[in-house]
Amino acid sequence: MKSYQAVLTVALGLCTGLASAQTTHRAFDINLNDDAARAALFLRAGYPKLLADLGWLHHQTRGDVIHIGIHLVDEASDGKDPLQAGLGVRFVYTQPNIALVDGGALALGGFVRYTLPNANRFNVGGYLYYAPDVVSFGDVQEYYEVGARVGYNVVRDADVYLGVRSTKADYGGPGRFSFDSGLHIGFEIRF
Repeated sequence: MKSYQAVLTVALGLCTGLASAQTTHRAFDINLNDDAARAALFLRAGYPKLLADLGWLHHQTRGDVIHIGIHLVDEASDGKDPLQAGLGVRFVYTQPNIALVDGGALALGGFVRYTLPNANRFNVGGYLYYAPDVVSFGDVQEYYEVGARVGYNVVRDADVYLGVRSTKADYGGPGRFSFDSGLHIGFEIRF
């Protein structure tokens, strides 16, 4: 438990440092299902194409995953409703409720988000992060997270969405552990 608190403290400290940099865009995202909730904060640092994020996934019976990441973000297409994409890294710390194992990983990955041109209140997106054994530590031997979502822009700076995700870590002896999988509903507020 102490290692979990130490990692969370370091992650919050790093996020505070990034937040004190000149930011141009910020967003708060929260989603949930019957058993899990996830909250994330996104900040654009002084360089407008860098996006930092800090998040926490809590499943009431399976455990916790916290992450802090940095991405290079840009528009991947031309037009008034562009395809936005980001590539980067996330430092991920996992602690399942079985409490015999924990650890982390440096996961590589990215995300895409597309706003439909003829229905610009609707958007679709997805993400993928993966870390093999070589960039994992502690008891973690492999980590991956994949997800997709369909959103509706309720007001200019807020979306509601329906998403699906799978977040798993492999701990060797105890095997592969699923932190969350399945549907969730959420909202994103940009400020």
